[in-house]
Amino acid sequence: MTKILSHGTPQRLIRDNQSFQLVALIEGAGANAQFMQNLQVVGQQRQAHAELQKKLAAAPAAEAEGLKSQLAQLEERLAKNLEFMGKHYGYSVQHNYLLAPVQSALLLKALDADGKPIEDEAKATLVAEFHTTEAYEELQALRQRALAAGTDAAKKDEFEKIKAELHEKFGFEVGKHYLLQVRKGALYATIPA
Repeated sequence: MTKILSHGTPQRLIRDNQSFQLVALIEGAGANAQFMQNLQVVGQQRQAHAELQKKLAAAPAAEAEGLKSQLAQLEERLAKNLEFMGKHYGYSVQHNYLLAPVQSALLLKALDADGKPIEDEAKATLVAEFHTTEAYEELQALRQRALAAGTDAAKKDEFEKIKAELHEKFGFEVGKHYLLQVRKGALYATIPA
């Protein structure tokens, strides 16, 4: 379920010198996964629309009618999806967005018989829970530091310390495969300057 108002979640954020305003609070792991899937579909449709417009502009007259028909069908589906996104999430293509995980869980992916990670959340193991955006961001900051130190041979000792801190604080092991399950997400839109 999406809520437009929230208590305890900041109404405004500043990230990378950009201001964001809270537009929706998305409750539940399933609802957050659905939002991300919907966002991906809209993105794919927008990309397909741009590509189809380019094809139409370069197409000979004999092919133009078929491409116009495809474009009209795509525009209709995209308009319906954007209307849905606006109604349910306050989403508009006029803004950039930030989804901040307010409550989330770090899940270790299960492995198949060949040792390859399985994407199914139901088969994953809970490693850590985050009850604030700040706790999740601390994990991300440590992961970024580990990535930077791990690629620099001169920082081997620092890398080992960061790996130990990741494991101690979050049960996170570098080199393993994880999923982030967002259980409560705050959706922020850019505020025009």
